[in-house]
Amino acid sequence: MNDNVICNTLYFLQKCQLLLSQVEGHQEWINEINQCQKELELHKANHPLYEQCLIFITDKIIHPFLQDLDILFNCQDVVKEIKKYELNFNYVIKRLSLIREFIPNVVKAQTDEEWIQLNRHIEYVNLDDPLSLSKQFDQFYDYIALGAAYCTLGTKYSNSLISLIVQNVGGAVMLVKKQTARDIKTKEITNPSLSFVKGLWSIQNNSAFFKNFMKLTNCKVKSHFKIHVPFLFEDQQFKYHHDNNTYVQEKFKGFKMVDDLFNKLQANELSLKQKQQKIKVRIISANKVILNKKVDYSQLVQKVVEVSSEHYQISSVIQQNNKNANIKKVVLHIHGGGWVAMSSFSHQSYTRKWANYLGDDTIIFSIDYRLAPEYRYPYALEDVWQLYLWIINFSQFYLNITVDQIILAGDSAGGNMALGVCFRAIKYGVRIPDGLLMAYPAVNLDFTQFNPYLLQGLIDQVAPATVLKLALHEYLKDTNATPNVDPYLSPLIAEDSFLQHLPKMTIMCGELDSLTGDTIKFVNRLRKLNKQFRMIIYNGINHGFLNFEVPIFAVPAIKPLIESSCDLLKQLFNQ
Repeated sequence: MNDNVICNTLYFLQKCQLLLSQVEGHQEWINEINQCQKELELHKANHPLYEQCLIFITDKIIHPFLQDLDILFNCQDVVKEIKKYELNFNYVIKRLSLIREFIPNVVKAQTDEEWIQLNRHIEYVNLDDPLSLSKQFDQFYDYIALGAAYCTLGTKYSNSLISLIVQNVGGAVMLVKKQTARDIKTKEITNPSLSFVKGLWSIQNNSAFFKNFMKLTNCKVKSHFKIHVPFLFEDQQFKYHHDNNTYVQEKFKGFKMVDDLFNKLQANELSLKQKQQKIKVRIISANKVILNKKVDYSQLVQKVVEVSSEHYQISSVIQQNNKNANIKKVVLHIHGGGWVAMSSFSHQSYTRKWANYLGDDTIIFSIDYRLAPEYRYPYALEDVWQLYLWIINFSQFYLNITVDQIILAGDSAGGNMALGVCFRAIKYGVRIPDGLLMAYPAVNLDFTQFNPYLLQGLIDQVAPATVLKLALHEYLKDTNATPNVDPYLSPLIAEDSFLQHLPKMTIMCGELDSLTGDTIKFVNRLRKLNKQFRMIIYNGINHGFLNFEVPIFAVPAIKPLIESSCDLLKQLFNQ
């Protein structure tokens, strides 16, 4: 390792401490810098990624911090001026604490040479000139800051009307006072609260203005309505436990059905809202989707016989109903949002485009699974799994469709659960999806496993490390979940016997996404098993890009990426 690298980093940290020691009231900052310095010295190693890590944090965080301190201490009234820097400095200190956490794990990671080997199996795509792309994202980040300010304003008022007025008037003011909005965002992401994260990531759902704006600007589709799918399978049989049967693949023996199965199979059940007992699903299609008011119960009973453990019999009857239906291709869409936010509504900016592009032989089921913290792991996965079983077994009795092909499509947390559903299908011997389309999937929730892409989380403006850490905490809190051994949390660690049975897949990631590194490691495992996959990394792009093409607030360069996602999804059906 180049000794100049570590020397520069330590020198800059020492100088920061020295400058701050001249001002009273900031001992906590000095202590954190000192602890970070000790951690860097303690774990100093001749390792390529250690040097890369030091260069990154020095260039992106420590040196800019020192430059601000130099400017500050050239002012006449440092005590007064430091208040202007306080928010940014707090965020720097917070990120130094995160650096302390992952530094011990750097030397355990794959070397730089190994990453170069993996890159041979990845397609890298440029969407625009880097300078133009940077300017587009600077504008987009200001829109995010505006959203952050909008979500924060009015929260201190208990009166809902006053809160709404303050929020909307204040939001309008922030269009002009951009720096104020940026400051609010910096403050909130330094020590993010769950209410802030849910408010910002679900702003299209929670704000009447943004919700109506989305409704007006979303492209039109021929069919768009909601159904409420009942839980038909007794959920206790799927509870995941770490025992000797974790990876045992079984022949299909049928599932235990719920006690009140007869009532839940009635045709009108899909129209009845019972939030605690149903799975809300948004249906989108370029064709006319008909919800049947009458059901052929003789065929329905035969299907129950096929899938029920109490009546299970071997049968060749798979799709007796709707043989003449035009809709034969199914997409099960699973939205992202860190398991704590967002919905099928917030992702319509691209799912509607998918529906129109795929044509009138395709239907999209977009699920609204239960969210944390009210429903922590594994509730969200259970909802997706139950819906998947309903689609492949029962949907054709209630809708004018057949399920000749089914593709799972998920972004971020949704990609994680798409893989979880595949693992479940493999384990229990049921039909495996025909393909996967995943965008920036969360394939590893064990953040102690370092890779160089994790550094991007320290400077990410969309999904910063502080926010991702909070979301993970809320999803797993009080669950005894262990991401380092549970493949349903970290698909990256699944055994080869399960990965071997995964369907063909296409994965889209951003070069500046902190989750991309683990995804590269995941596809490397697929490569060693000779699995069919395609991974595309978009240069200069970070996490969440499928949601970046909202009218007025859009990143122009994202348009061809969304168009590409339509084509990639269609290719999975055609292969």
